[in-house]
Amino acid sequence: MILVILLSVIQISSEKRVLEIYAKDKTDKYYKEQIRLLAADPKGMKERDLIVKEHFGGEYFKITLTGKDGGEKYASKSILTLEKLYNLIDAMPMRRYEKSKE
Repeated sequence: MILVILLSVIQISSEKRVLEIYAKDKTDKYYKEQIRLLAADPKGMKERDLIVKEHFGGEYFKITLTGKDGGEKYASKSILTLEKLYNLIDAMPMRRYEKSKE
């Protein structure tokens, strides 16, 4: 079972960048604001091969960004603006490579 989960994580991380949002529940004000910001630019999210995973039941809001290499690139307990998110991703070597091939 652990192997299957691990393989799933490896498969996702090699194909997509993963933005994970942790919150107490869907009524968390930071969660709601973060989702609102992300929903404002679906095209930009898609261009950067970004998927969002939500986790509920934690004690506080947290956000993490994992690159296609599976490494954690960013973590914060604050809301992440699209500008900062895109700057983080666009500075990644793999993203620069992707853009050069367009």
